Amino acid sequence: MNASQDTNAMYDLIRRVIGEKYSQEVDIRWLKQIDDRDAFELETVKGRLVIRGTSGSAIASGFYWYLKYECNSHISWCGDHIDVPLPLPVVSLFRQETPYKYRYNLNYCTYSYSMAFWDWERWEREIDWMALNGINLVLSLVGHEEVWRRLLTRIGYSDEQSKQFICGPAFFAWQWMQNMTSWGGPLPDWWFQERVKLARKIHERMMSLGIIPILQGYSGMVPVDFKLKFTETDPVDQGKWCEFDRPSLLLPTDSMYKEVASIFYEEQKAIFGEDFHFYSTDPFHEGGSTEGIDVTAYAQEVQRTMMDADPHAIWVLQAWHDNPKEALLQGLDKSHALILDLWCESNPAWKQREAFQGTPWVWCMIQNYGGKNGLFGNLDLIANELPAVLENPQSGQLAGIGLAMEGIETNPVMYDLVTDMVWRNEAPDMKAWLAMYIRRRYGKWLPEASEAWSLLHGSVYNCNTMQQGATESIICARPAEDITNVSTWGPTGYYYDQSHVREASKKLFDCYEELKSSDGYLYDLVDVTRQAIADLARDAYHQFMSAFRSKEITLFEKWTECFLQFVRLQDKLLSTRKEFLLGRWIADARELGRSEEDKNLFEFNARTLITVWGPEQSQLSLHDYSHREWAGLIADFYYPRWTMYIESLKHEINDNKEIEPIDWYEWEYQWTQSTHTFHVISTGNLDEIMNEIIPLLG
Repeated sequence: MNASQDTNAMYDLIRRVIGEKYSQEVDIRWLKQIDDRDAFELETVKGRLVIRGTSGSAIASGFYWYLKYECNSHISWCGDHIDVPLPLPVVSLFRQETPYKYRYNLNYCTYSYSMAFWDWERWEREIDWMALNGINLVLSLVGHEEVWRRLLTRIGYSDEQSKQFICGPAFFAWQWMQNMTSWGGPLPDWWFQERVKLARKIHERMMSLGIIPILQGYSGMVPVDFKLKFTETDPVDQGKWCEFDRPSLLLPTDSMYKEVASIFYEEQKAIFGEDFHFYSTDPFHEGGSTEGIDVTAYAQEVQRTMMDADPHAIWVLQAWHDNPKEALLQGLDKSHALILDLWCESNPAWKQREAFQGTPWVWCMIQNYGGKNGLFGNLDLIANELPAVLENPQSGQLAGIGLAMEGIETNPVMYDLVTDMVWRNEAPDMKAWLAMYIRRRYGKWLPEASEAWSLLHGSVYNCNTMQQGATESIICARPAEDITNVSTWGPTGYYYDQSHVREASKKLFDCYEELKSSDGYLYDLVDVTRQAIADLARDAYHQFMSAFRSKEITLFEKWTECFLQFVRLQDKLLSTRKEFLLGRWIADARELGRSEEDKNLFEFNARTLITVWGPEQSQLSLHDYSHREWAGLIADFYYPRWTMYIESLKHEINDNKEIEPIDWYEWEYQWTQSTHTFHVISTGNLDEIMNEIIPLLG
């Protein structure tokens, strides 16, 4: 794209954010980039705001910095506050540089847990958010299934066989990470070209704003029946992932590898063009077999084939568990590789692996697992660790900062801070930063709001334990006698004082009359109160299970009613915010379909992902991994599940004998087959609901 096109794209972005009237007061100028580092400048010249930048990403960041720190404005997934006065606030020449070449965004899982059913309107808003927050490198998966459909049909699979190989839209993430195939499919014929159209639109917009999409690379994935079709080949069986059959691995030494890889890259170029030079592919992700494989030679050939297709190729790999393996690193041309260290906030691989032996790498925060909603993070660690890594002589070829969350639209404060740190090389004073955050997000600073955030800062946002995401809500757990974690890999206890969350909820509600017009405030009030109720529900669960074990029926009935009251209140509370509605998730899925059959398939994908996740054997480890505290899901799935269990325990006490265990999967699977509708618009009076809840918070 030439500079004039970029300039037009920047003005369009500004208009989308603040409107035509205000955008006419802004001038855009371009700066020359020095040493691969972006910079922006802000200055008022003759009454007009001039934004200068070295790239589209830098200019968008400069614009948003001005909105944040001169106009007290805030843009997030969970409530915006945009308050731009005229004339525009005057700013003396201000220059900011980023120490990071790359500002990366997204995880494979984000495409399933959050983005599976997005349309262009939702994508447009997200791309704007990325640009405003300095993102310049983004994993791009939309439409990739068409590459595989074309590849497989070219080498001899029928169109139906190709479609059988490809997962449904909620499960693409794990197919492209080479964990599984087929589940949630097959897709209708029209799907493939429609998603390609959307992908091209996404890429065009990203590139116009200075954001580089990362496409997929080829590292040997083939269907499990590949050898049956091509008997002269010898693909390596990759075993299972959570009881799903993994696709097989065709080695570069195999007679068909170069043919398959060449077709892969040819078709990808034919679909998306030749302007893309970053390729992500992760062999042996969360398992897979390397037995008998010379992994170093394998890596050399995978990269060589990639660079035969594109001499400028950069192989992007995820550092997760023991990947990329040491032997694989040894085979890389490191000048054509980039490693995403996914979990740096808790388990930084770069510290354990000599900064990946000189390979350029990106410091990433996962923060969210499975798209689950729960207050969680460590603000002080983010503020202090990033500057420390920049100064650490052991950090090797640190090249960037990134967001690698499995799901989005939760904990906006954590992402606001990380993206703020894109443009800082020193730690901010967090007390002052939070005061500004309150002012930007709510429209004004109030002492009660400040007290609430001080409580949150010292509790839920001060996690110093290594755990996969937020403390989980017992409401979402599959009922059992001794529940510690809701999902298999979820946290097993509290790291914070729950009374601080309850007190923060009360402090926020004290601001209601002054802040009830602030969307960000209303979201936070609901979200903090949701956390408080979830914590209390866990206490009630332990009480009624204790009563069950001692066979005290009166106490049992008292605490089960208390527990169920919390569950009902949670559904009622969350009904007041669109972000917490099951109905929107399902409606978005159905909206993508053309026929009733399509719509039902996509709804099955949507319902399954957030409940049983997989078929019967897979759900043993994966059920409720992506649970959500959402209105509708609580009332229609979690509440009936708990009432069934409580009734069974009650019968056991009264009859003094064990009863048959409930087949949860059978009941849950039937729910995934349903197609009844849920609210898509928020309902209820938050003020009245909060007045009902506050006395229960103590």
